[in-house]
Amino acid sequence: MDGKTPHLLPLSAAKKKIHDDVPPVCTYALLNALAIVFGTAVGHIAVDYLDVSCSQLSSILPCVELTDAESAWLTALSIGILCCAPTQAAAAALALLLPCRRRRARRALAYLALAVTFLFHCMYAGAVWTFLAADPRYISGKIFFTMVIVCLILACNLTCLSDLLGGDGSDKQ
Repeated sequence: MDGKTPHLLPLSAAKKKIHDDVPPVCTYALLNALAIVFGTAVGHIAVDYLDVSCSQLSSILPCVELTDAESAWLTALSIGILCCAPTQAAAAALALLLPCRRRRARRALAYLALAVTFLFHCMYAGAVWTFLAADPRYISGKIFFTMVIVCLILACNLTCLSDLLGGDGSDKQ
């Protein structure tokens, strides 16, 4: 022996860097929960205090006449969307606050936060499509929301899901 202590782990295991994919997924879920709360607050401030009204000539805020069924559907979706925010935030915050040695619990909470984020995005898309169906002339909104927002949201959701499903291999004990 030359006086050096041997490695206790094999060389391949010692060089392997453990990648924890729970924090980015939980951060994404927390940002979505904050977006729900911030968007709702800004919407209420704009309607109640700033007296923002629609205009027939406006392409940004057009007037949309909703039927009673569409209005009831949007109310139900709005309540569901607002219920998603605390669930997302609680699951993501708990996953981030748990110690790293609780990998299974952290990953389960990250999956829950991501599932509620998926649910929020589905309800958001349903609300957008209800508005767009009520005013079929609003073609720029259809293009913008369909091609840009929904595709971007879907790409982010699927990226987070593939990160969680890929795992780091350290879950197995």
